[in-house]
Amino acid sequence: MKMKGLRVLLCAVAAAVLLVSCQGNGRQPNVSGEITLEGLSADKWTYFSFETGAAVGTSDYRDEAQDAAWAERSDWDFAICGDYIKTNSGTSGKGAGGVQQNKTDAFLQITEAPESGYLVDTVRIAR
Repeated sequence: MKMKGLRVLLCAVAAAVLLVSCQGNGRQPNVSGEITLEGLSADKWTYFSFETGAAVGTSDYRDEAQDAAWAERSDWDFAICGDYIKTNSGTSGKGAGGVQQNKTDAFLQITEAPESGYLVDTVRIAR
């Protein structure tokens, strides 16, 4: 995925997840504007926290023990591995995260997330 495409994706994820994941647990987001994550790969999950505004760790793709450990943690909001993304919700974690499709391309102009209509992770990825 090209960096520009990744930045757009991250802005979309930020717009969809930001207020739901942070407000649901009392944490305040430390992110505004564009997010750039370095060192992404197709064989490692990179976990991101809106509270810290940075990546908080990585885990090997399809490592069940590491997946289970991250699912118990509350210090991340979403993770990226290659073309896949997961939120700290549903089958991926105990958090109150989720995603929602935003049909506008003006991601940076979004100032408030919708209160409902979010989807949580329901399927574990198998490659």
